[in-house]
Amino acid sequence: MVAGVAREDFETLVLPRRSLALSATLTCVAILLPVGVALFWLCWPSGRWPAIVALAGAALALGLVAYRRYRISFAGVTADDFVKRGWLPGFVRVRRDRIAEVVMVSTYRPHSTDVVLQLVAFDAVGVKLFRMRGHYWPDEAMTAVGDALGAAPAAPKPMALGDFYRRYPHARYWYEGRPHLTAPALIGLFALATGGLVLVYRALGG
Repeated sequence: MVAGVAREDFETLVLPRRSLALSATLTCVAILLPVGVALFWLCWPSGRWPAIVALAGAALALGLVAYRRYRISFAGVTADDFVKRGWLPGFVRVRRDRIAEVVMVSTYRPHSTDVVLQLVAFDAVGVKLFRMRGHYWPDEAMTAVGDALGAAPAAPKPMALGDFYRRYPHARYWYEGRPHLTAPALIGLFALATGGLVLVYRALGG
């Protein structure tokens, strides 16, 4: 059973890129390990180092939860539905008779000549029902889903991401292509993380 559906009921069943787990793990280790070692070293003289170990354990637990979400991610097509469970909380289930159009487009990555595949499904009035991005799903997986849903082959010529948003405005996630929103959010998260580390160090008697 996959999300309450017998595996044999799926006409198509695909999984996300397996390389994501390794790259995400290496990134987290590169960011968190130096900070953890520094805090452990600073707190060793005061005897507060067990708190750092506890924080490291909490971070590891969060990482395992995220990895579990990644491992159970999938997208599939049955005779009646499209079903998708991604990494973030939430679940997509759309009846196939609601899908009026499925488009597959190759877009350039920002500030790069590399391309990434996009798959978007719309209803009869042009509202986005779901989207799959090549950052997370392999091209062959998206092609399999597109074929199962009757999508036209992707155009051979990629388009700029901005052109993609203009042509399919409902396909955009709220944070995409909006630097006036994402930049302050990233700065705020960095400030929050820095402030949190300072508070932890002070609380531990630094």
